[in-house]
Amino acid sequence: MKLLSYLQNKLVVKATLLFSTAILLVACLVVVVASREEQAALHQLAFYQTEAYSLSAALDVVEPLQTQNNASVENRLQQISQHTGLISVFALDQAGAVLSTGQNQVSAIAKSQAQRALATGARQVHRTKNRILLSIPVLAKKQPIGVLSLAFSPRAMVPGFSAILVDNLWKGFVLLGLGLPLSLLIFIYLFSPVKELIRTTNNAASGDLSVRANVLRRDEFGVLAGAINLMLERMKTNLDRTRWLAYGDEITRLANKTAFSERLRVLVDDGKVPGTLFLIDLDGFKRLNDAYGQEEGDKILRTAGDRLRKVIGRYVGKLKQDENTPGPMLARFSGDEFALLAPGCVSAPLAQEIAQSILSAISEPMEAAGQPITLSARLGIAMFPHDASDSKTLLNSVNFAIDVAKESGGNTWQFFEPSMTQAAIRRITLQNEMRHALINREFIVYYQPKINVRDGSIAGCEALVRWQKSPGKILSPGAFIDVAEETGLINEIGDYVLAEACAAAARWADEGNPCPVAVNVSAHQFSRDNFSELVTQILEETGLPHELLELELTESVAMTNPERLMEQVAPLRERGVRFAIDDFGTGHSSLSYLTRLPFDVFKIDQSFVREMTEDKNARVIVQTILAMAESLGYRTVAEGVETREHFAFLQLHCCDYVQGYYFSRPVPETDFTALLVQDHQGQQRKLRDQQPVPLAQIA
Repeated sequence: MKLLSYLQNKLVVKATLLFSTAILLVACLVVVVASREEQAALHQLAFYQTEAYSLSAALDVVEPLQTQNNASVENRLQQISQHTGLISVFALDQAGAVLSTGQNQVSAIAKSQAQRALATGARQVHRTKNRILLSIPVLAKKQPIGVLSLAFSPRAMVPGFSAILVDNLWKGFVLLGLGLPLSLLIFIYLFSPVKELIRTTNNAASGDLSVRANVLRRDEFGVLAGAINLMLERMKTNLDRTRWLAYGDEITRLANKTAFSERLRVLVDDGKVPGTLFLIDLDGFKRLNDAYGQEEGDKILRTAGDRLRKVIGRYVGKLKQDENTPGPMLARFSGDEFALLAPGCVSAPLAQEIAQSILSAISEPMEAAGQPITLSARLGIAMFPHDASDSKTLLNSVNFAIDVAKESGGNTWQFFEPSMTQAAIRRITLQNEMRHALINREFIVYYQPKINVRDGSIAGCEALVRWQKSPGKILSPGAFIDVAEETGLINEIGDYVLAEACAAAARWADEGNPCPVAVNVSAHQFSRDNFSELVTQILEETGLPHELLELELTESVAMTNPERLMEQVAPLRERGVRFAIDDFGTGHSSLSYLTRLPFDVFKIDQSFVREMTEDKNARVIVQTILAMAESLGYRTVAEGVETREHFAFLQLHCCDYVQGYYFSRPVPETDFTALLVQDHQGQQRKLRDQQPVPLAQIA
């Protein structure tokens, strides 16, 4: 406030000085103009006085001129010459003779003017800056009997301009004496709103856009205050909107990741208040969003956000340890991921209670497009400063925890444990090694034969990727495929395996040993819009006939979006590519969709095959799948056949093809080529042995 008063007073003083200077200049101008006008008035008055004196003097010389008493005339002229300002005087008699005092020489101009006055009988005046020359006819019985000529000096009669100016200075001082205090009062009144306007603008500059200028006047300052208030109102509205766009989530009306991250840094990095960070991931949301569309997906997110908000509301009291404990913050962290920052949650039992309440709230039924649906969630939990003392490490910790929760299945929560960090480091290391493996072509393709149950011949093979990390060290997909799917490397690996398998099958066909090859397609690969174009391109580049390629999709991929599935599969099936449902029986297929899906083969999951000889339920499932496939016109492949009993059971129940360690492990291309050549040679011998012997040879 002292600064505001200083600024206002400084402005008033400046304005007063400016106005005082203007008043001083005006006062000076007034004094000068007034002095000029007074001087001019005095000159005019002097002229009137000389004229009056001249007329009076002319009357004094009437008698001497009439009597022609020159001595008396000169005596009278001598008396007249004593008048102030008179510089010369002479007279003309009726004959035009000059009568003077003899003190001054008569000028030609004065004599000429006097003669005109005598001749005309009219008064003659010649007026200059330095002299007033008057020629007054002297009349007797209305007839001129002479002329009195007088010359006056205005300077001798009128004070100089400087003297008049000095004499008028008091007027300027009076004007200044009245004007300065008056100007000060006027400016104090005029600028009294400035203090309020400065206060308003300073507060606004400090970030308080809710401040308003309280100026109740109708002058220009009142208009300015109204304009400032309107500007601040619009700025506040725009700033609030901008802040919401920057820190709010439009769909759920919760805070967004940016706002949450800033709050997390403030609370965790300062280390003043302990608490817990929850990371909440919605299971199956992407599948629902793809199935019902983005609009319904947004409604699901809003419903989930509202439920989470209600859950947190129930725990505000428990989390409030004291007046200094900040409230909890809920945010939508990413697509289907929410985050909860709970300062004051310092015990594991309370964190477990909150986590369980969240899981229960999310799992309650909801609707999408009028259809009842259910969701589940997985939570990662990390406590600060116990698990991390800075926000970056805390986020890493909670992400490690939720990754473990995802591996444990749905509808569960997981606290962070230090061992998770090492596991994450190993995964990152594995990811980097896989990138180098792609560049160095360390991934190789093995082939496992499919056996025709009826005749025991090789009816095809399945391409299986292996990672040759070093000579003699080969890793199976179980050691790296999960990381590949998480990082997106599965696309590059899958494309590589598809291209290698098609090239190998093309070589077998060129060598006269055609063999269909089956290649697994991941969900990531199949979700790409150009999937069918990519497969077609690989077939054209390798020269493999389309009918020798079979693509295997898992049951879950097939059922995620059946309409999209048919769009992707149809162009390839028209060219002869076959499709198989891999791991059939492990998903949740709808039988109503099975009859509509464009598949050719059912692959029975090896978990059922391995247990069917000992588990009655597994046997029933396998029998049901085989019977259903036969009814629907599908070919069947049973994988995981490891014993003679497995093969005998499948043969008995009319399974078409089998594969497993009972017949052959997956082998490199060279070994499989040898198996394929050997099998073809054996099939040819069988054909020759089965041909009838000609009668001529018998004879």
